[in-house]
Amino acid sequence: MIKKLHNVYIVCTCLLLLGCWPGLKAQTILTPGDIVVLGWNSDESYPNQKWAFLAMTDILAGTSIIFTDNGYDASTGNFRAPSSSDGFLTYIVQSLISRGTVVYGTNTTINGSTAGVSGQLGNPSTPFGFSNFGDQLIVYQGTSGTATGATFIYALNTGQNTAYGANGAWYTGGAAISVDVLSYLPPGLTNGVTAVALTANTLNLSVGTGLLGSANYGFDNMAYGGTTTGTKSTLLTAIANPANWLGSDATAFNLAAGSGVFPGNVFSVLPVTLLQFKAEEATAGIVKLSWSTAMEVNNDHFTLERSSDGLHYTVIGTVAGRGDNNQPVDYSFTDKAAEQGSNYYRLTQFDRDGQSKILGTRKVEVREIALRVGPNPAVHFVDVAFASGAWREVKLYNSADQLLQTISPAPNTSRVRISLQNYRAGTYYLAFVANIGQGNTVRRFVKRE
Repeated sequence: MIKKLHNVYIVCTCLLLLGCWPGLKAQTILTPGDIVVLGWNSDESYPNQKWAFLAMTDILAGTSIIFTDNGYDASTGNFRAPSSSDGFLTYIVQSLISRGTVVYGTNTTINGSTAGVSGQLGNPSTPFGFSNFGDQLIVYQGTSGTATGATFIYALNTGQNTAYGANGAWYTGGAAISVDVLSYLPPGLTNGVTAVALTANTLNLSVGTGLLGSANYGFDNMAYGGTTTGTKSTLLTAIANPANWLGSDATAFNLAAGSGVFPGNVFSVLPVTLLQFKAEEATAGIVKLSWSTAMEVNNDHFTLERSSDGLHYTVIGTVAGRGDNNQPVDYSFTDKAAEQGSNYYRLTQFDRDGQSKILGTRKVEVREIALRVGPNPAVHFVDVAFASGAWREVKLYNSADQLLQTISPAPNTSRVRISLQNYRAGTYYLAFVANIGQGNTVRRFVKRE
């Protein structure tokens, strides 16, 4: 019985760790800028005030995201004291949201449904939703109702108040805030990148023409109208620019799912763009690989693979990517164990969500290798590569000069693998005995446990 209970415990633990337990789903851990707010309307009635957000990265089903129209108060390190006009809406993502997807909300729904939705934006007891004197929409992961332990993802602010030092500024007054229209910039966010301040430093008045190209601030209804294609970095900068927003104090924008301002998946968040990929032999048996990218989106890492026939590849290295970047980046990797003859190299890029794309393959012909020993340090074995027929014998010695093995390579052999399974950790030597008329040589290596 004890053994059975132990086995059940192991199985349950594995299921929990793997996320296979019924109802348990993996979450996407979001970072600033992974979601951006694209629009919101005040001139609609609660609970049907519409707003929209854009996924800048793939978001897995089961991910919990919190939206609030309550301002952040840096003087307390929390949201403004509970208000009869503000609320918190938690959304549990129901199915994968692919990057570039626009998601539509109201005070109580996401994409026209209450599935996965709890809480609300605004407050049903008043009822009161987004204020036409300006308001905020802040996105974060953490616990609903508190900023303690929160990771802020994005923030939009359209407040209209002389307490803002300038148009397009966040509140920095140092005092506690007590009205809807004021908010400090939440920690971890950068105005102009992961936050957009469409605030007006006039009391209850908007500033700007409301037309695209004019810097617009503090309108009752506001929607992004700029470019919809680019890298994540490019799009974040564009969306945080007040000149790329439309404004109206009279008419709400059509932010209904599947129609209106952002019909369907109109945004294209560009992936990694490769500029060049080169492979060349630097010295005998050593190949240098180099590549450059023009832009990167959601780029986790690259893998380098090698093959002797162009069909069967083995991973030889991994290089970390830059994540999101719109500037050229140069990368390099050195293969110190190339095979004599044909070597095919394949470069593959991996997104943070595990998706991958082969960026290219290159072929390098490696000339005759004189002598190479590796890996060093070694654990299970050591490989020796050399020109065919170069050595008559290969002898393995320990640090006490005791002979442990003697290998006699065949005349057409250019590689020998020596097992180290029966040897202790320490320093060892390989003595290469040449054919008559040629010089002998010795190589040192270290074995680890």
